[in-house]
Amino acid sequence: MNFHQLRVFYEVAKEKSFSAAAEKLYLTQPAVTWQIKNLEEYYDLRFLERAGKKISLTEEGKILFDFADQILHLSRQAEEALADLKGLSRGALRIDSVFTFGDYYLPVILDAFHKKYPQINIQVLTGNSGQIIENTLLHKNDMAFVAQDPENEKLVARKFISDILVAVVSPRHRLARRKSVTLKDLEGQALILRESGSSPRRIVDEILKQRGISSQIIMETASTSAIKRIVEGGIGMAILSRQAVKKEVLAKTLKELPIVDAEIAYRFYLIHHKDKYFSRALKAFMDMSLELSPKLSTD
Repeated sequence: MNFHQLRVFYEVAKEKSFSAAAEKLYLTQPAVTWQIKNLEEYYDLRFLERAGKKISLTEEGKILFDFADQILHLSRQAEEALADLKGLSRGALRIDSVFTFGDYYLPVILDAFHKKYPQINIQVLTGNSGQIIENTLLHKNDMAFVAQDPENEKLVARKFISDILVAVVSPRHRLARRKSVTLKDLEGQALILRESGSSPRRIVDEILKQRGISSQIIMETASTSAIKRIVEGGIGMAILSRQAVKKEVLAKTLKELPIVDAEIAYRFYLIHHKDKYFSRALKAFMDMSLELSPKLSTD
């Protein structure tokens, strides 16, 4: 089997696009089309269905894709193992993280790791838990931090640290004189929340539904920084990570209002694919993460 053709097929199938695969592989689109044509002619099978710009896998293509995924994963493991023989003086890691962890916790780990292993390059990608779990399943990262247990047999998940969600308002808000609020106080409140699909939003939606609280969501965004700026401007109330608003609360540009009748907590998990090869660099990063976790936790 031609390894190059297999990789081209894999990228086209994964991206569902000849042009996207060509860009990723630094090839021209005609070259990608030619490789797929040769692969299908060699085996006298159709692996891809083409309907205009839409691409899907045939049943034969699905079988080949599963094998290609395993073969390419083993190839990456072999490269990592060979690079590992050079020790911790060099190397690269891809770490994925949910937004809140990536903004307020991960920098502490990255700083400590870089000081100890300055020659190891680390690439960080942030997203919501669903995106990151999918990346981990597809071997697109070495390790990741998410805000929910993926509960997937292909992944290893380890409880890492906990965080608390708190209500915050502008010092000019009508509730700013209060020391705390109850869930009932959120009835009818104009709320600015994280985007649907994010773990903080999922938790807030669940507890409000359980308690029968009807709030007014006037804005939602993936940017915690944007939410804080908007609330500082006097618009609405937000429910965010205590760690994420710590600086603004100390500066008194936001007022924290603990929710006294419900501790809205959520946990971050450290996850990786169960078949992941642990290079020296990756093991060192995990060890440092676990070593620093007690200092990061808000429990």
